[in-house]
Amino acid sequence: MQLQFDWLIVLENLRRGIMVTDTNLDGPQSPRIIYVNAAWVKMTGFQRDEAIQFTPRILQGKHTDRAVVSALREKLLNRELFHGQTWNYRKSGEPFLMNWYCYAIYGDQGTPVYYVAEQEDVTELETMRMRERLFLNPNDKTASDFFEALQQWQPAHATL
Repeated sequence: MQLQFDWLIVLENLRRGIMVTDTNLDGPQSPRIIYVNAAWVKMTGFQRDEAIQFTPRILQGKHTDRAVVSALREKLLNRELFHGQTWNYRKSGEPFLMNWYCYAIYGDQGTPVYYVAEQEDVTELETMRMRERLFLNPNDKTASDFFEALQQWQPAHATL
């Protein structure tokens, strides 16, 4: 018995956001997004047609850690798995802390043909962790910076 398998059904039903890009890392408009799944759309607020052919930089903003983004590029160029966490921004401008893995998918010739990013919003989990850190040390700069990033967006959009 031959099993028929539809990868698109699998990708669309994953709970983690999936982004696939081309492998061109040169230039300000690269790499180009060629696929995002439903979980990514839900997490970011961008529709597929708003993301496809754009660069993942559409998620970056004021608090995005440039050192993390540079490390991503270096890992990919060195054919290594990247794992990182930084602030990204939804279409609405709302910041969220994104944890992600990124790696190459290799073709028959042993060269990268796609980069895949598995992404998840860890803001809620980190909020609990940072509250605990502030409870233990009210002067914790990392925790204070975390809440500052969140509060810069919330006052303008909060409903009373």
